[in-house]
Amino acid sequence: MRLTDVDIGQLLYTPFAADHTYDHDEEEQGFFKRHFARKAPPEVPFFNRRVEEFGRDTLYDDVRERCDAYKVNGAPDETMVVLSRSYLILPGKEIFPLYDIFKFAIKNEPYDRRPYEQYAIDRFDKPYDPAYVSEFDNEEGFELARFNIRLLITDENNIDYEYVFPMEVSDRRDFREQLNERLAPIGAHDFSDEDVMDGQFTEEEPWE
Repeated sequence: MRLTDVDIGQLLYTPFAADHTYDHDEEEQGFFKRHFARKAPPEVPFFNRRVEEFGRDTLYDDVRERCDAYKVNGAPDETMVVLSRSYLILPGKEIFPLYDIFKFAIKNEPYDRRPYEQYAIDRFDKPYDPAYVSEFDNEEGFELARFNIRLLITDENNIDYEYVFPMEVSDRRDFREQLNERLAPIGAHDFSDEDVMDGQFTEEEPWE
């Protein structure tokens, strides 16, 4: 499902951990031990660091200028995938600058990482239904996973990245088109598998 209205503030929301939470065991240690105890500062989540790296205002303006967002209809918002003018945004997970992409490919997950393949084939063209119960055991987590695609990216420094997220088959060609349009000025190469665009699970073409 392509989204036409995205809450930019929620998209870039980065909650901060509280400086201190009550701990009963710690309370019983006594004032002086607690007062002089050294604590490691809480680790800042990766997504928060990315927001700070690129600048919240810069990202806000970039998304406001252009935004193409995709989400499986009925799936949680955190599974959304967003293309702003200059960034690929996976809410709460990653912000990747499109101008650093040298080549990319949209593929299926490797065979050994997609136990949901037959499930996906059986439910092809069926809308996502979080309440659906399969007649087979151990398929509880397949309903959303059956939409998974894998985005492989190589940046200008020849470093490889992999992102897996769900996307409806009907959105995949548009997502690829929007990505290629943004990457055209820098000449990035597209090695996507055509069969993935149609929701098929055929033998994987090599990632060149």
